[in-house]
Amino acid sequence: MNFFGHTVLAVKRSTEPAFVLGSMLPDFATMIGARPPRADHTDIHSGMQFHWRTDAVFHRSAAFLALSHRAVGWLSARGVRSGSALAVAHIGVEVLLDAALSHDECAQRAYRAALEGAAQQGLGQYVGWASDEQRDRFGALRARLLARGAITRDIAPETVAERLRVALAGRPRLSLDDASVLTVRDWARIARPDIEACAAPLLQDLTAQLL
Repeated sequence: MNFFGHTVLAVKRSTEPAFVLGSMLPDFATMIGARPPRADHTDIHSGMQFHWRTDAVFHRSAAFLALSHRAVGWLSARGVRSGSALAVAHIGVEVLLDAALSHDECAQRAYRAALEGAAQQGLGQYVGWASDEQRDRFGALRARLLARGAITRDIAPETVAERLRVALAGRPRLSLDDASVLTVRDWARIARPDIEACAAPLLQDLTAQLL
């Protein structure tokens, strides 16, 4: 799952900002090109553990496997190279699932509170990044996400494609060329209804296994 999907599940256990922050931190670490940080706070640590448990269940779920398999087939048939297709299928499904879950107002409030609470003078002081540079990159990511605002259901296919282009740009075997970005845009448009239809039953299944 992507970071907001983790929040949707995390708030079913606790709405404490530290726990919710922990449930997203491993994804944030990936987004800034870092390993997961050390957590010198019980609730942040528990949230990170919950993140990894959630991913283990989610990645073997029938819904995720079916959605990603269809995405790989669709993208590959239209010329996207295999590594890129696999990466887009994984991350893209998660991004669109976030959008499908965006109606959860409790999760939206908890997501915002966790980001606001993660300032260095707040919960951020308990997050041990490996270097000052990583801490600064997390601070910049946090600022961008706060400026972006609430997760929205109506994310444009062009926005999905651009976020995937940026996410994969530093990995030559997975990166997207201009033609592939356009193909990913088209995939995001046609895949949205299937992902939205799967969101509620998938969430119910994950909740039953995790809580």
